[in-house]
Amino acid sequence: MPNVLLAEDEFLIRAVLVDALGEAGFTCVEAPTGQDALDVLASDQALAAVIVDLGLPDMPGTKVIEAAAKHRPGTPIIQCSGSNTTAPAIEGGKVHVFLKPYNPAQLSKFVAALVARGGA
Repeated sequence: MPNVLLAEDEFLIRAVLVDALGEAGFTCVEAPTGQDALDVLASDQALAAVIVDLGLPDMPGTKVIEAAAKHRPGTPIIQCSGSNTTAPAIEGGKVHVFLKPYNPAQLSKFVAALVARGGA
């Protein structure tokens, strides 16, 4: 199963998304902090997509998004936020915005569609 990096600090949200993404055919690599996410991005772990919550406890999610675009060009990046924030302009990648609150099944289908069409 393809791996998805899930940078989300809230345990219950992470747990629900792990289940929903699993049902959609993905394995989640969980990162409860921005540093955990940066470590995964700098590793050789294969990733089909990256999901980032903007409100991480140790750094802004935008830093993780920038690192994802740098280390994983072409990999779909999904920014999740409760605020009506537009996607940042990131060199080397396109960032898709998925507003909170969201239905985990809908987010999983969105991720699957992005992966299927190569991140566009």
